[in-house]
Amino acid sequence: MKFRYAMVCSSNQNRSMEAHSLLKREGFEVSSYGTGAHVKLPGPSLREPNVYDFGTPYKQMYDDLRRKDSELYPLLLLQFPSRYLAAEKSWEVKF
Repeated sequence: MKFRYAMVCSSNQNRSMEAHSLLKREGFEVSSYGTGAHVKLPGPSLREPNVYDFGTPYKQMYDDLRRKDSELYPLLLLQFPSRYLAAEKSWEVKF
């Protein structure tokens, strides 16, 4: 029996990506998901996060942050997960 693993984090702020990377390198079948209604990345202040819908391609997030302020945002944060995923996925339980 082959197991599949899910990495889940709040709003999928890339906290699960290191675990995702490690398991994938070791040959495990792994997916990453976020909880909440949106993907939230740090913004210019705590009250002003950058908010994106789940499914927004990393390239689009990268371009948006670069357009807003290429000095302020840690663009490498977005480049890292794009090597493994095209976009963030929402963790939803459907009954």
